[in-house]
Amino acid sequence: MRAHTTRGSVLVRDPAPAPCHHGGMRRTVLLPIVLAWSLTACGGSDPEATPSPEAPATAAVDADSTAPGTELDFGDAATLVWQPATSLTGTLDLSVDAVAEQSPSVFDGWVRDDATARARPYFVTVSLSNTGETDLAGQEVPLYLRDANGTLGAPWTLGGDFTACQSGPMPTPFAPGDAAEMCLVYLVPDGARIIDMVFEPTEGYDPIVWTGEVAKPVKASAGKPGRPARKKRGNG
Repeated sequence: MRAHTTRGSVLVRDPAPAPCHHGGMRRTVLLPIVLAWSLTACGGSDPEATPSPEAPATAAVDADSTAPGTELDFGDAATLVWQPATSLTGTLDLSVDAVAEQSPSVFDGWVRDDATARARPYFVTVSLSNTGETDLAGQEVPLYLRDANGTLGAPWTLGGDFTACQSGPMPTPFAPGDAAEMCLVYLVPDGARIIDMVFEPTEGYDPIVWTGEVAKPVKASAGKPGRPARKKRGNG
């Protein structure tokens, strides 16, 4: 049984037009809403945000894929087979290449609600290859971040001019044989930290997990900004 779905707020640049999309959460999985980064209006006269369709129930499929419960290191690839939609079966080679915690200041200049303002951001670099027989254009990457509270967080979709990590769905087109490297944004709520990255398409599925060293945010210099370091004088 799935738990109820909860709606969230949208990040926009200040000032900005009304956000154009929303997402939600399912079961213990935190499915983020779309971040409205664009400074331009989305078109149409309706000022209300338009909810995006609910994520379809993702079902695991029996095939020549990486076994459930497999534990991998960052950089290792797994073959994932799942159903992002009832009439669509996807086969994807995916590796988690790097995970880097970010300072909340990475979103400076964007309006956030209290929950997202307290969240801990992570940028996750992944490599994808469509090894199946169907075009996966625009499908969400089936990879979740599991935090210390046991919550699974889905990647956020960004648009507009947030160039630090252009998180979003798979490219269009993403036909059989296509490959891509992507940066995905995850927001971990309530000050929790990452435990691992997981592929867990359905409840009760023994997840495939990736673990490894997580890069820490780069600390700002202790010196005064804009003032170069003073060179030491040599003897004589």
